[in-house]
Amino acid sequence: MFSADETADVGIDLGTPVVEAIGAEAKSKFTGHITKVTVEVKPMAAPAKAEAEKAGKETAKKKAASD
Repeated sequence: MFSADETADVGIDLGTPVVEAIGAEAKSKFTGHITKVTVEVKPMAAPAKAEAEKAGKETAKKKAASD
């Protein structure tokens, strides 16, 4: 799971770094070339789907409480 304020940066993570020692600085920026990206979408297994629904409900509850 990830936070709604995280980003989908490509080449550099401007949000929360995976490893604090590396950080989000330009020195860790990916400078290579990606020739192909494949995204495969599959139906969620029942346990994963239930967990995702539970997380969604908890997020909605927290948002409602903060409004």
